[in-house]
Amino acid sequence: MRPVFTRAPLRAGLTSAAAVLVSLLVVGCADSPTEQLSRAENRLAELTSKGAETYLKYELAGARQKLEEARQFIRKHRFEAASRYLNGICNTLDSCSVAFLQMRQAAGQQCDQRMTDLFSSLETMRAQMNGLPRQSYIDQNRFDIYTHRLRRYREEMDLLQKLVTQQDFNAVLQRCLRLEFQVKQSLTGLVGVTPIPERIAPASLTTGPDTAPTPLAASIGHSGSR
Repeated sequence: MRPVFTRAPLRAGLTSAAAVLVSLLVVGCADSPTEQLSRAENRLAELTSKGAETYLKYELAGARQKLEEARQFIRKHRFEAASRYLNGICNTLDSCSVAFLQMRQAAGQQCDQRMTDLFSSLETMRAQMNGLPRQSYIDQNRFDIYTHRLRRYREEMDLLQKLVTQQDFNAVLQRCLRLEFQVKQSLTGLVGVTPIPERIAPASLTTGPDTAPTPLAASIGHSGSR
């Protein structure tokens, strides 16, 4: 009696193999060099739009160069080489994303501390200005100069607050450095200020009880009696 062969297991095996092949094709399409290139370009554009280039200038420049090389591989149909390049680029950009968030957070904390110190310095300046002498015109003029400076420093602080809101921390730190120098110079100028009296006329032009001139009539009468 000849054995009876069933075709069901073979049919099942072919169906399973087809499913695996389809899944591989789907994965292969999802990870094609063209899609990898698009994904890497989008990551790079996102990092650039958020200001990551301020902190990672050379890293992002290197990623752009690698992207251009990957494009050349794709144009030459060297898809395997392009895929290797793009995998490395995506890993680099992922690392840049993490580093960017950490560096921006650190910069934000540094800005907060610098601005807190500046607010304290401006309060010190205001307190010292309240003690400035204003007995003479020169004293008052000096007080007006420092009042103008303090107003300008406070306007700069308002601008710094807006830049912090925009998370432009690099610009904040640069402007803080310049403002810190200016405030320090003003505080140094306020130390040891003493009143400056009004100008006093020379002694030869002053008149007093002991230097009063002799009346003209008396002088003539006295000389005529001789």
